[in-house]
Amino acid sequence: MPYFSRQTLINFLCFAYFATLLATPDSYKYIAILLALTALALLPRTYRFLKSPPALLVTASFMLYFLVTLAFAVPSGQYEQLDMPSRVLLAVIIFACLLRYPPSLKAVLYGCSIGASVVGVIALYQHYGMGIRALSSGGFMSIQVAGMAASLSVFSIFAYIFGCQRSLPVLKKIAFVGITLGFVATLLSGGRGAWVVTPFVALWAVIYYRNTFNRRDYMAMAASVTLIVVTAIVPALHRAGLVFSDLDQYQTVKSVELATEQAPEMKPKIKTSSGTRVELWRTAWLLWTDNPLTGTGYDRFTEKKQDLVDQRIVDPVVMLFSRAHNQLLEELQIKGIIGGLALVFLLLAPWVATKKIQCKPHSDQGFACVVLRCHIVLIAGYMLTQHYINHHSGILFFTLGVVIFASMALRLERS
Repeated sequence: MPYFSRQTLINFLCFAYFATLLATPDSYKYIAILLALTALALLPRTYRFLKSPPALLVTASFMLYFLVTLAFAVPSGQYEQLDMPSRVLLAVIIFACLLRYPPSLKAVLYGCSIGASVVGVIALYQHYGMGIRALSSGGFMSIQVAGMAASLSVFSIFAYIFGCQRSLPVLKKIAFVGITLGFVATLLSGGRGAWVVTPFVALWAVIYYRNTFNRRDYMAMAASVTLIVVTAIVPALHRAGLVFSDLDQYQTVKSVELATEQAPEMKPKIKTSSGTRVELWRTAWLLWTDNPLTGTGYDRFTEKKQDLVDQRIVDPVVMLFSRAHNQLLEELQIKGIIGGLALVFLLLAPWVATKKIQCKPHSDQGFACVVLRCHIVLIAGYMLTQHYINHHSGILFFTLGVVIFASMALRLERS
């Protein structure tokens, strides 16, 4: 296969991955599979590109995360726990391929803008056409989709900025649509975990690149914000208001428990989404502090959690959930500080690997580096309220995002 055709194929697959990411409930994996198969076929030609120090650092973080899970899963016979972490092995193979054939930044940004537009149209149809909560039925998992839609929206902001810098009017127009529809989808989905960090990253991007914009660009921003507010703010405010009522109910339940000394009941008293999360976080913290180095392990996790319920330390509602709904606390309660540090290394390694590129912010490599770091910050934000990379879509989106943006940022390191 000639170099040109291989490079063109990689460009197309990376474009298509983001463009079709949320077109259907399962579309996040279709292009990922094609990328993996292509990378596997080219591995004999590409594996040596993993030997550079920056690439080795990223690869090591992926491998460490998998090996730590392996070390905890095998002794307890919990082999199913390896399912999601094993996806990082595919990402390593894809990384080798992308380091050899770095995708076009312009193609990737086009894909992100189109992907944000697609999910926005779906969300509008479901909310206003079908009268249902957007992206929460028909196979979509709203808590995961909201994060991916938010990321595509932020990437569309970068696409708009890139269009301004490189004088690409078509990209700017598509990015404008992607920004507007992407944030509409994020708000209509009701996935509140995606709202925690996303506004700050989006605002930072606009401020950081403020010298790129002219008067017409600021008018476009105002129009986009207006359309988002008019279209999605009412249902979003309703969902946000539920957080406060949920926490009020949680506080009431805990206050009653402290004031009474009645016999323990095995029926959950906490019945709200936010209240349940707080109780799961509290449970995870207690489990970790009791076993700080290695956590409970997979084999003793349920038993230790049940002990806390039996002692009336936590509400029985925690027995209905197998995860902590916070990625760091999830790792800490199962794998202790070993798992927690592996997760932190997974997030920090791509950042450190690209540290030498930060002095070139106006190059394609520098721009890709900024997008990579924003991707990591966004994923870390989603991890605050969910076990994001314990889902198939989450681990693929995180790892493929890292290797795609990192390969573009590191393309000069090859020489």
